[in-house]
Amino acid sequence: MSPVYTSSGRPHRRPALLISLLVGVLSSCSSGGDNNEPDAGGPDGSDVPVVLEPLPNPPLTEAPSSDDEPVAFDPVFHTVTDYALVRDTGPRIENEVVAELTEADFAAGLPEPDITVPAGVDPASNGAPFFEGLSNVRVEAGQLLEIRYVPRDPEGELPGMFSQGLPEGATFDDNFDGTKSLRWQTYQADIGITKFVVVAVDPQDSEYRSSQAILIAVDPPSDPASVPNIAPSIQPIARYTVRAGDPVSVFIIGTDRNGTTPSIELVDPPANAILTPDARTPEWQILHAVPESAGTLTIDVLTRDAEDPSLTGLDQIVLDVLDPAEFERSGERLDTIAAGSGIQFGSAISPVFYMQADGALYESIAGSEFGVMTPESSMKWVAINPLPGRFEFADMDNLVSFAQANGMQVRGHPLVWHRSLPDWVEETELADREVHMREFITRVMNRYSDAVTYWDVINEPISDDGGLRDSLWLKAMGEQYMDIAFAQARELDPTAVLVLNEYDIGFSGQKFDDLLSLLDRLQARDVPVDAVGFQLHVFSSYDQFDELAANMAAIAERGLDVHVTELDVAIVDDHSEQRQADVYKGIVDVCLAQPRCTVVQTWGFTDRYSFRTLQSPLYLDRDYAIKPAYQSLQQALGGN
Repeated sequence: MSPVYTSSGRPHRRPALLISLLVGVLSSCSSGGDNNEPDAGGPDGSDVPVVLEPLPNPPLTEAPSSDDEPVAFDPVFHTVTDYALVRDTGPRIENEVVAELTEADFAAGLPEPDITVPAGVDPASNGAPFFEGLSNVRVEAGQLLEIRYVPRDPEGELPGMFSQGLPEGATFDDNFDGTKSLRWQTYQADIGITKFVVVAVDPQDSEYRSSQAILIAVDPPSDPASVPNIAPSIQPIARYTVRAGDPVSVFIIGTDRNGTTPSIELVDPPANAILTPDARTPEWQILHAVPESAGTLTIDVLTRDAEDPSLTGLDQIVLDVLDPAEFERSGERLDTIAAGSGIQFGSAISPVFYMQADGALYESIAGSEFGVMTPESSMKWVAINPLPGRFEFADMDNLVSFAQANGMQVRGHPLVWHRSLPDWVEETELADREVHMREFITRVMNRYSDAVTYWDVINEPISDDGGLRDSLWLKAMGEQYMDIAFAQARELDPTAVLVLNEYDIGFSGQKFDDLLSLLDRLQARDVPVDAVGFQLHVFSSYDQFDELAANMAAIAERGLDVHVTELDVAIVDDHSEQRQADVYKGIVDVCLAQPRCTVVQTWGFTDRYSFRTLQSPLYLDRDYAIKPAYQSLQQALGGN
């Protein structure tokens, strides 16, 4: 008999006469109507907990097999020295696949502009800016493409404009007469259809904009000999700050606009540097070296053309090598201080940090500062299970090894989310999605439950304006997808802390009110939610500390723990780093004042690897120097 659960999360047995939740039945009961309207309760409209039916055997998609097991990873490819790493086998799978444009798209003509009309603008009296005389364009590889952009405003003024990205090798040049020109020398690597977008900006209101795409079709050359053969190069490599004595690992990827793969050589490399083909993508090379002394280390990389070996390109890798003393931080480490106040402190950890030039430094800081870690993206569905029956476990296995080597607990993140799903999941039939969801939960938890303390079971179920998010899970199962996911997680791991994680709940408003209503419904159905995760991606202007305290109290009143799961503070409005530090301290102060706030985790710790890097949101800068926010966290976590 399957267990059902009380609101405390402890399983108990119920009579077999309970209504069982048959696969597919719930989705047919709840998929109609307004998806933002919560269902009344259980499958029969009452507050009945779900009872999980066994998963199908054979499974709906092929389960992991020995072919999916990672293999040992040679240290010449990474920066880790004190524990073993593994790697996946077979060619890499692109996680983010961009749908290719087709000849049918091109033949359909110029795409319609995407017009953004801000509040207060009346298009009837102020027409949207536009571009004159544009159309889709076709060229042969080897031709120089020139397209002149002439912006117009219905009121006769001159709009501004800017491009949204450029094709490789292209420029968008000012003609100093109110127009600009795209200039693009095309080559064989450009063959296909490319979308290029330019935005026209209204001269009266800069938020009033018209985004106009054109499609550029680059055909194979009628005479390949007419295309000039140009020197190859490597994909740009950022300048890194590293620590003297640490191993350095750098991906070097050769590129050639003529569509061939160049060879890669080091010119006068450091004595201990080696270049090794990547184990999964042999045309890539991995540079492994150990800079021994402080200073600027410049490594020249020569690329040699595949068709004409005398044709070469020369690029550089630049490393700022600092003495280890430069990275010393005074005072106790953050998690040690937090433990003295009765909470845990941790961070999200970047995927494959050990294959970055500064991986050893990143690992050293993270391993010393944190007591709990969240995989930033290594456990997302698209990373773990990119194709039906294909599993990529190595990145997550390595993060677990990292956590265990450093005495950290692990937050499993996320089990069910509306984003970061592979295409094949997006394309599943409604009636099959419950099984797909449960199979994924089962496979991930069976592999990692022994290492995971906290599971973010449901991530971001509330829409930005309140109500339930209109996700593919809600479409298939109604609100009960959450009941099913939590019940599945509790069945697989009776002792773990199960979390509902949400953003924009650090202040009062409709979204938080609707979250409370959802929690009340879940608790009425004995859904085993143990904690609510507060994603606090806030700005330096944040000052709603009283509202945050009230929201945390409302969660605590429902018998649930509070976790701050994704904290960072983006600097805006020319605010100082001290203002940022004050916001960090204010949030930690609120947590420490709430007895049920037990965990604080930031979303990363160095600005270099933040998804908000342009706003410098974290407490170590891009070069790992401490900012005032670091000392502020030390003070706040210590209760000062």
